[in-house]
Amino acid sequence: MRSKRILICTLLVFIMSLAPLNYSYGYDSNIIDGSHRAIEDAVDYLHDMQNDDGGFPAKQGRESSVAVTCWSVSALVAAGEDVESNYWKPAGKGPVEYILNTDNELEDTVEYVRILLALSAAGRSPEYKGESLEDKIVSFQQSDGHFAQLDRGEDLMINSHMWSIIALESAGNEDYDREKAREWLTSNQNDDGGFGWLIGGESDSDDTAVALQALVLLGEDKVNSSAIEKALDFIKSRQEDDGGFSSSEMMGDESNSASDAWVMQGIISAGEEYTSSFWSVENGNVKTHLMDLQNNDGSFDWKEGVSSSPVKMTAYSIISLSNKPFPVNVDFSELKTVVEMFTDLAAEHWAYDSISFLVEENVINGYPDGSFKPEGSVKRAEFTSMSVKGLDFENDSYSNGLTFKDVEGDLWSYKYIAIAYKKGIINGRSSETFDPDGLITGAELATMLVNIMPDGKKIHIEDGEYWYSGYVSLAEEYDLLYPGFKANETATRAQCAYSIKRIIEFIK
Repeated sequence: MRSKRILICTLLVFIMSLAPLNYSYGYDSNIIDGSHRAIEDAVDYLHDMQNDDGGFPAKQGRESSVAVTCWSVSALVAAGEDVESNYWKPAGKGPVEYILNTDNELEDTVEYVRILLALSAAGRSPEYKGESLEDKIVSFQQSDGHFAQLDRGEDLMINSHMWSIIALESAGNEDYDREKAREWLTSNQNDDGGFGWLIGGESDSDDTAVALQALVLLGEDKVNSSAIEKALDFIKSRQEDDGGFSSSEMMGDESNSASDAWVMQGIISAGEEYTSSFWSVENGNVKTHLMDLQNNDGSFDWKEGVSSSPVKMTAYSIISLSNKPFPVNVDFSELKTVVEMFTDLAAEHWAYDSISFLVEENVINGYPDGSFKPEGSVKRAEFTSMSVKGLDFENDSYSNGLTFKDVEGDLWSYKYIAIAYKKGIINGRSSETFDPDGLITGAELATMLVNIMPDGKKIHIEDGEYWYSGYVSLAEEYDLLYPGFKANETATRAQCAYSIKRIIEFIK
């Protein structure tokens, strides 16, 4: 199904490239099919709805809403508007000032997320009332990768997890466990390929589209990912005869502008064309349906003849018609995609992010035959080299007088062993032997990880039953050990890569 979609889109692009172009505009190609005018009318509508305090209401005549204002800021930025200009300051205050000056105590995770998205879109600092929104959201990530405030009952929330990822990426913040965040999200994909608001909840097209954007931001392979393919197939199943999209079976089969908008963003983020034949039906496509819901004043109805939260629906629509997935300040075309670099390592592999990270940093390599051998064993010299390179120690000074009889000066790994030994990261297996070709065990790996830790973090190493007990306990406490850790068994290449990435993140 995925390859069929790609083939269809490729043929359409080729056919279109043969047609003569007789226009010259300063806008993008959307102007050809009326999107430009639709966006302009929608932006004008938002301007008419803006209150004197700089904020936006859910509908005309109501008080400004922080949530609606946040969505509106993203929409205006997506449309190319300067939200800091006087045009958007009807009484000297703009939407960003409204957000920052409102007496609003943040509680739920999505409240932090919305404001960070708006501030990032506007190019502002992520500070809100003296607190870093980035740091706060990062602090919500649990040990399994899930973004949730457990004390606020968010333990089953998928929606807040996805938006936390999107918000942090909008701020350019990757100082969280992106691998675990991705694993947690894909592990909670429903059997039908969709995602719901909650774990175990019914799949809906809106949340599935948001999940696509989060996964792509985390580097999920848009072409080969089974998670993305299944999500797209689920979304396709929600397309109605009018070309638009309904949310879920529980919500009925009527298309609506909110689902249209989210679906368009999800399809764009996955690298597909929502106007292609695959995404079209006899009566049109999602874009034609969405534009049919636009009123003469520029606003968008929720459903045909049904106005509900028109300002928010209009903001959603502007973002989608501008071909901007969330976050609107990130260029999806420049994102690094996690590709299957090795013949024996799928993107879904539990250690893929760790391995790809270390490969990009030139810490570890594959084999000439194109394989990585994730289950292969690791020699002590190899692990030492990986650690020194990963920690960026390879240019540090070292001694040429190592006393290990089996580590001679012309050994390829001499420098790495000497640097690690000088820094107290590793010792020999005796005073005279290092055993560079010996296989690294879980116990030795844990010991090295603890030795790498800052001194202030390892002052409480306690004695235990074995020489390594205290090291293993401390490494486990700081979540540095790979899944399935066993002290007395040799560590695999995938396991070593995982733990090295974890220690790199830990000491940053």
